[in-house]
Amino acid sequence: MAKNKQTNSFSLNGDYAQTQEAIRKAKGNPNKNIHHKKNGSNYQGYTAARNQELKTQRQPQRERQPLWVSVTMGGIFVLLIVVLVLMTGPLKDSAVFSQLSSLLIGLSCGGLFYLRRFSKQPESKFQTVLSWILAIMAVVYTFVGGYGLITML
Repeated sequence: MAKNKQTNSFSLNGDYAQTQEAIRKAKGNPNKNIHHKKNGSNYQGYTAARNQELKTQRQPQRERQPLWVSVTMGGIFVLLIVVLVLMTGPLKDSAVFSQLSSLLIGLSCGGLFYLRRFSKQPESKFQTVLSWILAIMAVVYTFVGGYGLITML
């Protein structure tokens, strides 16, 4: 019995047939591993463990700050919002309150400068510059507010 198999490499379709065959091979058999689609199956293929490991490696867990740091930062935020509301509202023209608000802004900048030491992230150039700006603002605003309050009283 002779097999009806083509032995010549020449085909009428040429490159088109070869590209179509390459596409079919790249897609693979759609019926292969169909059992992972059944209801209630937890089959995830042969690479599931490796994919899960890569997913956990990509998401570094953020280290939490101490509770007192978070509470202090929240208090500074609330304090600055209250000062901002009072500066734009009823105490807009009060000289004592303007000096007091400068003092509070300086103290909050100093507090933020102090709290940056408890950050678990590595220091970058931007964070170093930000720390210096906070330190300079803390000194200037605290001096301006304190000096203004002393001269008024």
